[in-house]
Amino acid sequence: MVNDTGEQDPHHDGPRVSARAVILDQDERLLVVRQRAVDRDVHVLPGGRVEIGETAAEAVRREVWEETGLRVTVGDLLWVREFLPERHLGHPLHTTAMQQLQLVFHAHLQADPASAEPRRPDRSQTALVWHPLADLDSLTLLPLGLNGYLAALAAGPTSPMYLGDLA
Repeated sequence: MVNDTGEQDPHHDGPRVSARAVILDQDERLLVVRQRAVDRDVHVLPGGRVEIGETAAEAVRREVWEETGLRVTVGDLLWVREFLPERHLGHPLHTTAMQQLQLVFHAHLQADPASAEPRRPDRSQTALVWHPLADLDSLTLLPLGLNGYLAALAAGPTSPMYLGDLA
């Protein structure tokens, strides 16, 4: 539904569904997308909105290709995460007013990661970064609270988990 200002009203159209990828290389580095926020750089997992007529796995493949230029095979569902904006009012890193449901999948590279080059990067995207899984605390990674779950991947596979609304 469109509101009086001509903008999409997130409260009437339901939650935005997105699909994101956890991509690790052989050196246990995580691929993240650097974005410029209001006054700082933040990092997110590659991925985005699930479009009408596509599955979440198809959205992961498309979004990773657009944002990184890499082809991936989508693996297991790792986490289901929700974002309820009204619970984060005033937080400088949570600026969206749209409720979201994020599906996070493990994804495997089909080609050499040296070929990474965004095809259709997001407007705020400034770089692709391979960051050591063991050193995630040095990044501002959104959603906040995901670092521990990502670091646990180094210990081996996990079962799908509902994360709720992370801080």
